[in-house]
Amino acid sequence: MIAGLFESLPPEGTAWSSEDAVGWLQAAAANLRMVYKIQGNITVTGEVPPSDDNRVPSGN
Repeated sequence: MIAGLFESLPPEGTAWSSEDAVGWLQAAAANLRMVYKIQGNITVTGEVPPSDDNRVPSGN
């Protein structure tokens, strides 16, 4: 399970969205809970930084 998860990673240096990275990390957390019988929850969340489109102009 764990090996297959790592095989699903994109090649190093590939652009990867925050949403895709969080999804992969959530899958990893779920697999770890099953394989190692971890009690409780593991929470993975992400934040997307503001885009240049949403910045306030500096007035220069």
